[in-house]
Amino acid sequence: MSQTIEKLPTWKMIMFGMGQMGWSLGGFSVGALINYFYMPPETGGDVFPALINQGAVILFLTVIGLSNFAGRIFDAVTDPLIANMSDRSRFKFGRRRTFMAIAILPLSFLSYLVFTPPVPHESALNSVWVFTVIILFYLFMTMYVIPYGALIPEIGHTSKERMLLSTITSVAWAMGFFIGNSVYVLKGVFEGMGYSPVTSFRIVVAMFSVIGFIAMLMPIIFIDEDRYCRKNRSNDGAVKALLTSLQNIDFRSLLGCQFFYQLGNVFLEIGIIYYVTILMKLPEEQAFTLMAAMFILSFAYYPMVVKTTGRIGKKKLLNFGFAVHALVFALIPFSGLVPGVSSAVWGWTIILLESIPVAIFGIVPTALLADIAKSDGNRTGSHNEAIFFGANSFAIKLAMSVTNLIFPSILLLGRSIDNPLGVRLTAVIAFVFTLLGYFAFRGYQQDRVDQYLDEELLPALVTV
Repeated sequence: MSQTIEKLPTWKMIMFGMGQMGWSLGGFSVGALINYFYMPPETGGDVFPALINQGAVILFLTVIGLSNFAGRIFDAVTDPLIANMSDRSRFKFGRRRTFMAIAILPLSFLSYLVFTPPVPHESALNSVWVFTVIILFYLFMTMYVIPYGALIPEIGHTSKERMLLSTITSVAWAMGFFIGNSVYVLKGVFEGMGYSPVTSFRIVVAMFSVIGFIAMLMPIIFIDEDRYCRKNRSNDGAVKALLTSLQNIDFRSLLGCQFFYQLGNVFLEIGIIYYVTILMKLPEEQAFTLMAAMFILSFAYYPMVVKTTGRIGKKKLLNFGFAVHALVFALIPFSGLVPGVSSAVWGWTIILLESIPVAIFGIVPTALLADIAKSDGNRTGSHNEAIFFGANSFAIKLAMSVTNLIFPSILLLGRSIDNPLGVRLTAVIAFVFTLLGYFAFRGYQQDRVDQYLDEELLPALVTV
């Protein structure tokens, strides 16, 4: 008997995208703001008090670097395990939504707790607190994000629908990142009300936690897996499913692309506050203005990205994105060094350029991943969609782990206006990573993937 599957209406696709915004905001708080809070830029103004050791503790590694690295490695290792649990689950509430529902509350709460260590001054206990909370945060983030991502090829029944879902989730992710970057402005607002920098920062992060919780709740409420997803199940164990997915050469190429791109991209996410305040000598609030403009501009490019993929293909467009991304990192180290060019003009030039790869990488890799997962399932008969998203997430998180490990250490070479060497070197290293990402993606062939995409002509397509 054939299964009747309904087409997911556009408004529910938007509700699905809200989950991306929610976890993006929570991830920004822990992933990007933790360096800002525990190792703030040395600008000479009011800064947060030292709550943990500010120097290297093991060789050239810092407490924050080690904590983030350990958290991301733990996160990456649990990705395929939770992915396989989700693929094989038989929960009546849904093999994806059940895990998401379990994770949502602790995930939101921990994104705030990481900034509330028990001792109000530098203490080893605070270091233990940060390390423990980060580990727990990434456990529950994996429990939400992996099943969430696996829903894309399941509720997107055609390439066009998967591209639309990728676009919606990209916009949603950017909204979360946009809101996250407003922390610098909102913190200043609360400081103007008489709150201390620490209290102001924590108020903003608490707001982010609540917003993220509400947003992540939307797909749990509105995406009924019985109505919109085929009841495919996997009986493969975690190791077998993972090894099978890695036999796919196009998937391996995409993993390399994602890994090196994220290595460079996370440098920008973490480093923007340092590039603005140290290299460009602009107020920290300007970081929000520049990042907000970048995402608004990237949104304007989204229709062009979708249209261009149909003309030249996803691979050529992604390669172009790598080229522009590399140019951006080539320009950042020269901020404040070019005679006759103001820091503001240099900063806006970088943002105008970066908005292009932000739009491209926000949409295309997710669409490629959904296509690969769907194609491989059709080819092998084993539907391990979560494993593909889990392995992809592993590559991304491994990249984030490496970045979070080495970024604070590079800053030890100089993170002040008088000595900005460490800040400039972060951009140089990101440039190299971006070039490696371009070469890693050369093995991808869209024709191989398309061969097994039959666009799933469903027995019933009903818009509700």
